[in-house]
Amino acid sequence: MSEAFSNRRVTFLFDVDNTLIDNDRAKKDLSARMAGLLGAKGERRFWELYEEVRHDLGLVNIPLILARFGDELDADPSLEDDERRRLRFALADIVMGFPYGEYLYPGAMDAVRKAHALGQVAVLSEGDATFQPHKIWRTGLDPEVDGNVLVFDRKLDHLDEMTAAFPADHYVLVEDKPEILTAVKRSLGERVTTVLVQQGKYGQAPLLEDAPPDLIFDSIGALADSDFSRLDRDLHVMPSQQPAAPSKT
Repeated sequence: MSEAFSNRRVTFLFDVDNTLIDNDRAKKDLSARMAGLLGAKGERRFWELYEEVRHDLGLVNIPLILARFGDELDADPSLEDDERRRLRFALADIVMGFPYGEYLYPGAMDAVRKAHALGQVAVLSEGDATFQPHKIWRTGLDPEVDGNVLVFDRKLDHLDEMTAAFPADHYVLVEDKPEILTAVKRSLGERVTTVLVQQGKYGQAPLLEDAPPDLIFDSIGALADSDFSRLDRDLHVMPSQQPAAPSKT
């Protein structure tokens, strides 16, 4: 361990969806399983409710989506009670029992474990308070981060709570969304090193000139293969990884 790390507390914060988990692929496979149960029309209706709930609440709430879908099953006169029960139970089993651990990106666990060898590690995620912690648990991440899992409706609104729960001399935030990294950098300044992994549908978004990520990797596996111990208190860019030039937009 480097002297810089041993003499101060560093906390690594990992996002989950499309940072540690290939959420785009998981969502596609989840859709296929739901279509097998509900048919194309039922699967499409589930995702319509998904978008309605996200619009209504500003976040995805899976239990509420399941509840609304169940209400529509109850109101469907073409279904017998036994069929409504079967579909409701089977859909919940598909969604709540989905094997998210199979969708961890290559190198995801290695990155978490490597960070853990240098400091405290926590998961910082967004979603509803029931499903998202359950999803993270199903990946097997909980024991790897000593149960340090924070799930907020909108993480940018809760940075004070995050820093209070996990006080540190320095933070390293690993994310796939450039706009979140930019906002956290503006808030915490030199107290945080921002790391972008360019995965998923958000990872290639344009970068802002005033606060680009400190480090950019094309995958979480590439981050895992890098030399974490060379991250120094006053050197927020590892020598082997220079930030990409921001897009001119």
